[in-house]
Amino acid sequence: MKKDVPERRSPQLLEENLKKALTELLILYLLASREYYIGELTDVIRERSGGTLSISFPYAVIYRMTRSGYIVERGKRNAPDGRLRQYYGITDNGREYLSGLLDIYTKFTKGVSIIIEGENHDSSGKKI
Repeated sequence: MKKDVPERRSPQLLEENLKKALTELLILYLLASREYYIGELTDVIRERSGGTLSISFPYAVIYRMTRSGYIVERGKRNAPDGRLRQYYGITDNGREYLSGLLDIYTKFTKGVSIIIEGENHDSSGKKI
């Protein structure tokens, strides 16, 4: 007899998984241009995405990437709001990791777009 299992798939689940998958990429991408403090990163991501993207718990991601050597604390400074904030910057390892993430992201999203747009391509991505 089949057990009643609640449906675990939903558009919201996809959204959450995409956010989790892209959070490191987005943070590293922003840090590649300049140093930020954590709250500023979340605000910039929300603003630049038109409110589509937000990071609920940025500290866990920041600390994980710090432990991995992708970002580093750059010292405390007064933020534009006048408060003392810990700023973070990207490392050389972080830039290398970001480059790999961007390559994978670009290939993946290109492939998804090709399928959704209904065009036929060979394995090299060339239209057939």
